[in-house]
Amino acid sequence: MSSLSSNVFVVIMAGGRGTRFWPRSRRQEPKQFINIVGSESLLKTTVNRINGLVDLDHIYVITTEDLVPTTKKTLPNLPVDNILVEPQGRNTGPCLALALTMLESRASEGIMVVLSADHWIGDTEIFHKNIHTAVSHADTTDNIVVFGVHPTHPETGYGYIEAENTQGISKVKSFREKPLLEQAIEYLKDPHQLWNAGIFVWSFKTLRTAFLEHSPSGLKLLDEWKKDGSNIVKLNRIYSQIKAEPIDIQVIEKSSSVSVLVAQFPWSDVGSWEAASSFVPKDGEGNGSEGSTLFLNSSNTTVFGTDRLVALVGVEDLIIVDSQDALLICHKDQTQSVKEVVEKLKQQDQVNLL
Repeated sequence: MSSLSSNVFVVIMAGGRGTRFWPRSRRQEPKQFINIVGSESLLKTTVNRINGLVDLDHIYVITTEDLVPTTKKTLPNLPVDNILVEPQGRNTGPCLALALTMLESRASEGIMVVLSADHWIGDTEIFHKNIHTAVSHADTTDNIVVFGVHPTHPETGYGYIEAENTQGISKVKSFREKPLLEQAIEYLKDPHQLWNAGIFVWSFKTLRTAFLEHSPSGLKLLDEWKKDGSNIVKLNRIYSQIKAEPIDIQVIEKSSSVSVLVAQFPWSDVGSWEAASSFVPKDGEGNGSEGSTLFLNSSNTTVFGTDRLVALVGVEDLIIVDSQDALLICHKDQTQSVKEVVEKLKQQDQVNLL
């Protein structure tokens, strides 16, 4: 697959905290920096996946100030100036408004491809083809392009996109919030209902226009900051004033010029230990493991272990995650609630376990 044109810039959002992946994911080394799927970190895999479509100096990673050292360590070949720094996490709306103002300082116009640092994509060649198609569409139509994925199971943890067509690129008919299980089962039967994959493509001009029309206050603060010389101290002060909302809610769902590309590649946001367990090979009883494990009279259980032996006798439907200083034992149906463990630890001021 040929490279994209020189006016294309890739922005990888890497400021998340990954609290659903405790105890492996920690404050200074969250989910995107650890090896959950495969032998490399999710962030490094994301950069490697896009490298070749654009030059390395057109790949930008935006993350919070406290994660800059870990980002540099993970991506030693990425130019230091290509690490864009948020003073603090304020959700994807402010994050991408900040990325826009920073990129506009470096290129007067261009196309921005937005990726998350912690997603799994199962076919790089098809992914490249789909990115090419989305970039061309965004460039020629001035539309926002969002990626949708045909559901493989009734998922309540994703937002949904209702597409006009079931293949290719078409108009978005509606956006749907995370559904209850009964609704997700119905969505699975409808080929027009797609998972929102959180991959976006737009021109600088299109994104700026959308912000100014639907959520202008944050971008105007950042424009003033840039006009005054991009002082870091001032950025720290104004950034907390910007409303913390997802980019979907802030501008995309309010826009009338949104197209959806039906992705042809396998995709997962690897949003929980249960999702991660699907990548672990299973035995005849549905058990899988990474690390040293012994199963006796057990079924449908996945262990993310270490060199220390984990022996399981007479258990079923569990996720077990071993780390140096903490052990997680969780029913498969409760993996979305692991983040509540992190909240409890915060309340108990157990900083060493965060």
